Amino acid sequence: MATGAQVFARTTYLIRRFMEAEGITHAGLNKRLDDACRSERIPIEQWWQLLDELAVVSGDPTVGLRVGRYAQAQDVGVLGYLAASCETLGQALQRLQRFQVLLHDLSFSWMRQQGHDLYFGWAGERGPSTAASNDVLVSALLTVLNSLTAPQRVRPSLIEFPDSQPADAKRHEELLGCTVHFDCEALAMKLPISLLKLPINSRDAHLCEILDRKADAMVRSLSASDEFLNTFQRAMMTGLEEGELSMAWLAKKLNMPLRSLYRSLHQRDQTYKGLLDKLRQELANQYLADPALSLSEISLMLGYSEQSAFSRAFRNWTGKTPLQVRKALSRSQ
Repeated sequence: MATGAQVFARTTYLIRRFMEAEGITHAGLNKRLDDACRSERIPIEQWWQLLDELAVVSGDPTVGLRVGRYAQAQDVGVLGYLAASCETLGQALQRLQRFQVLLHDLSFSWMRQQGHDLYFGWAGERGPSTAASNDVLVSALLTVLNSLTAPQRVRPSLIEFPDSQPADAKRHEELLGCTVHFDCEALAMKLPISLLKLPINSRDAHLCEILDRKADAMVRSLSASDEFLNTFQRAMMTGLEEGELSMAWLAKKLNMPLRSLYRSLHQRDQTYKGLLDKLRQELANQYLADPALSLSEISLMLGYSEQSAFSRAFRNWTGKTPLQVRKALSRSQ
């Protein structure tokens, strides 16, 4: 079943690099890899199929663990370069968590401190990933982080997989170098907090600042064509028309659990209030251009119980009062 999720197409470079290193040739798989690389992003189901085919061709059902060892920071584009320019491992993980959607939008990543440990994991939003893809993700992340902190090593104390335990579970522990548990609630790795201070060997504060802005712009660009956000914004518009502005009402309107709705926004680095303010500001500018609408009518149309509340909000958005903007609009017409 299609999830609608997409993954950065250059992640397929890992498969190509692995095949070349292992001396694996397969015309059909090579063609499908070529086809995938012609796009910026591909359906995540296409990525899963490539991994499944590789497992058959290689005769190794856990081949994803070895594929991940060929990962390079540049395989994930701006996200990888940004992580490589951070000051410390902790900062790099924060960027990877914040801009996760640039890699794929099947799930969102999260960080949680527990005692002297940090859990870095992924929570499924559009459905579960495959075991092979999870293997690549964890193995590749460790490979890249170790390359960024070399000669220091990033050694998790535990990795948890949501997948069923494979026949040879010890293989995961051997290749990942730590204790591994299966049938867990989510995909996550447990790291000692002390590792977050490890310096990134390619750190560059100026470049990090530039790439931060670029990554932020790319996330906004993805959001502009994001089907979920478009649907959410249409529901908010309906809510304004019907006088319903709560997240509970929106969750019911979208037929989504409230918790999933919050997660969907969090994954995209968005908040309900931020999106509502943006919609209200856009509508306010349209309404103010119509001299037939009074300020009190505009206030009610935007869901404010009092005109003064609308005026305060508008001034916070623009630095001007609604009346000042209306006069400026009338002079320009």
